[in-house]
Amino acid sequence: MGSVMNIRKNSLVLLVTYLVVMLFPSILFAIFQNNSLLFIATTILGIAGIFFMFYLNYKLPFKNRLEEKSSSMTSILLLGVVGTFLALIIQKVSMFAEVYLLHQSAVSENTSQIMTIVSHYPYYLIYVTIAAPVMEEFIFRKVFFGNIATFINPISAVLISSILFSIAHADGHYLTYACLGIVLSFIYYKAHDIKAPIITHILMNLLIVALQLK
Repeated sequence: MGSVMNIRKNSLVLLVTYLVVMLFPSILFAIFQNNSLLFIATTILGIAGIFFMFYLNYKLPFKNRLEEKSSSMTSILLLGVVGTFLALIIQKVSMFAEVYLLHQSAVSENTSQIMTIVSHYPYYLIYVTIAAPVMEEFIFRKVFFGNIATFINPISAVLISSILFSIAHADGHYLTYACLGIVLSFIYYKAHDIKAPIITHILMNLLIVALQLK
């Protein structure tokens, strides 16, 4: 019973934090119709959100079945860095399959929209490259994979997490995002620590943005 209560608390506080960060800026925009306010609020709330998530996650005395073992910081960093290259390779392969087998466009609307926003509001890069990856890993890997895998088959949890991760990006490239979700889940599984997929996700976003800015 104790573990069930702890997992509910851990999952709930992380989910509520994420929803506040996601929804509150949109509410402000609906009221004031101001793009600057929208992206400033999103960035500030995103930064606050990651600190709050780390605080809440480690304040609550709960480790899911993936975190019962521990890894050294060196192993976590190594898995995070190596995982970045694995994620980029999987992204290329899955994108190739979408374009040549499913006849989808190679253009990512999500990435295009983000780069347009960044061109007008450069500070939004902080949200895109740091805040968003950290929060997404806490939600889609920690909550929807690790915490759920404590009670159901881990493979089922991976599929649930990856499908939700793909749907959340609403980009049309569902296969690519689902495959990325699986890779990030694998990194979390191997590292036994959410910091490893966070490192991978941040580095991957940084590389993608850097290539777009060239």
